[in-house]
Amino acid sequence: MQTRKVFRESGNALICALIAILIVSLIGANVLSNSTTRLNVSSNQVRAWREALEAAEAGGETAFAELRKQISTDAAVRASQWSGWTTSGTTHTSPQATFGASNLITQTTVEAFYFDAAGVFHSGASPDPNQNNWYRLRSKGTAPLPNLKRTGMDDALMEDGQKHFAAFGSTQMKDIIARGKGDSLLRKIDFKYDHFVSTYGPNGDGLNKALVAPLAAPSLSRRIEQVVTPVTPFFDAAIKANGIFYGLGSAAMLDSYDSRKGPYVFVANDPTNPRYRDSRHGSLEIGSATATVKGMLYGDVATNGGTIVGSSQITGSIDNNVPFILNDYKMPSTLGWVYVPPSLPLVPSLPFQLPSDVTSNSQSLTPLVAGTASTPTYYVVSSLSGKLTVNSAGGADTYVAIRVNGGDITGSITVNSGVHLKIYFDYDINTKNNNLTNNSPTSTNPSAGNMQFYGISPPRDPVTNIPTRTQSITLDSGTPSTLAATFYAPSADVHENGNPDFIGTMVCKSFYANGNISWHYDRALNSEGELLDFRIASYVEDTR
Repeated sequence: MQTRKVFRESGNALICALIAILIVSLIGANVLSNSTTRLNVSSNQVRAWREALEAAEAGGETAFAELRKQISTDAAVRASQWSGWTTSGTTHTSPQATFGASNLITQTTVEAFYFDAAGVFHSGASPDPNQNNWYRLRSKGTAPLPNLKRTGMDDALMEDGQKHFAAFGSTQMKDIIARGKGDSLLRKIDFKYDHFVSTYGPNGDGLNKALVAPLAAPSLSRRIEQVVTPVTPFFDAAIKANGIFYGLGSAAMLDSYDSRKGPYVFVANDPTNPRYRDSRHGSLEIGSATATVKGMLYGDVATNGGTIVGSSQITGSIDNNVPFILNDYKMPSTLGWVYVPPSLPLVPSLPFQLPSDVTSNSQSLTPLVAGTASTPTYYVVSSLSGKLTVNSAGGADTYVAIRVNGGDITGSITVNSGVHLKIYFDYDINTKNNNLTNNSPTSTNPSAGNMQFYGISPPRDPVTNIPTRTQSITLDSGTPSTLAATFYAPSADVHENGNPDFIGTMVCKSFYANGNISWHYDRALNSEGELLDFRIASYVEDTR
């Protein structure tokens, strides 16, 4: 009897299938683990990259707020400027600040700059005491990267001789190669050293390069640079009118020049002249819905949603979408000014004094001290209907401020060589063009910035918010009729009559002129006048 052997092999296939599934699962798990790790690393780096920029911008905003302290009406706020910062000359560096749930770090350096007569940007405070400084804000924001020191490897690796978003042999290429090539385009991670300082120096100019440990390791840092310009009443516009504008006259002309380069000459039609570049900035800024522009205008016109009538003789651009606001002007703080009380009634004024009302036709003023732009000799009078001549103190540059707070200015004012005069008026000006004589620094090349008028805005009704009275500036014709001055009166209605040569600028509520005026904006006024605020003129990120 034979015994049959039964072979059951059907279970082998199941085992093989299970082993195959196991192997595939292990491979999948490994791929998923690697992908998740890489995704987490890349996500963290993307988040940190964005947060580093936020930190840099926060540092810039802090520095901007620190700059604006100098225009505060609160003496305590002004005195606190740069408190806690490290100051070296005209450079101020903030302490490192850590904030937010991600422990972001920021630090900013603020440097003073100025433009010279040739338009060249220089480091340091302006040597001209009448000129307001520009500033450069350089901010660094750092976001720490937790966990292991690694990159997301999101940039493709390449051979050293191939192009990788940069020209071979360029600084960018050298930076990419030196830092491992992978993940280098955007996410510039600092592991052991701050790559920016070691490659480009702390200021990015190639100087003082050093191996410096990063603020946090690993971490991502981003750097931004902002140039801040002072906002002055007279910046780059001959006339600014918040309301109605009509003028200057059918045969009038508006151009510009720079008194620092010599007396005015007409070169607006001569591109070969070296002063041509300063001749076509006779610009207008108008806030009304309709503006009637007459005469030849060598410059630009900007309105806040307005319409230009008579624009055929405008050589520059017309932009009808420029926001335009003129706020009421208030008397600035006189803290630190050298106040000289008026002479007693019926007692002749001493040479350094003024009576409470200037009515004499031969009133002369010679201050005892020259003062400075921030500490002028200060006088208060009720009205000015006589003839006032202001002289320098011993031939030095002399700074004088006069407030006329009780009545109108209807007389004449002469500013002699070396005098820098600012007049603050609460009511009206009604005089002739030739009653305002500017001989500073010379009669042949006067600087409009040496005779400045500021209109204190009338108070407003607390219920209706409407001014309780009007304010006006009326300048009538007279011979000779060259007027070099600046007017900042955002609440005043201006009437300019006659055919004067006007050197300077006018900022007002409304403007009307019916004569054939020759108006010349002096570009030396760009940074002069009362500091009203600051404005960010440029923003750039250093992506190295």
